[in-house]
Amino acid sequence: MAANRDNDPDDDDDLPAEELDLLVVLKLSNRQMGTNQERQEIEAFADELAAAIEAEGVGEYDGDELGGGECTLFFCGPDLDKLQAVLRPLLKRSPLCRGAMLVRMVDDGTGEFTPQRTPV
Repeated sequence: MAANRDNDPDDDDDLPAEELDLLVVLKLSNRQMGTNQERQEIEAFADELAAAIEAEGVGEYDGDELGGGECTLFFCGPDLDKLQAVLRPLLKRSPLCRGAMLVRMVDDGTGEFTPQRTPV
């Protein structure tokens, strides 16, 4: 007799997918927190990115962090490749992303996660 997957307690297909983090690290014009205008432009750009990934259903925007001459935008979703596929064209066309990096945590094969940085 075949097992009924709907009643199988070991079946985790109905559980939400693990949320994975993807960071976009933007270089700012100074070593502190950028200019007021720059921060406003980044805020508007982050809203545009958030709307795009939510419209595609690939993730969500989780805020930003400023300091040390960088602004880090935090995104998360169950599939980082799909998330990047939506974000990358928008990032490439923005002058705010000159010198920007995408950072994702990858398993190094030992169960430890290390940051993998790739240029936008």
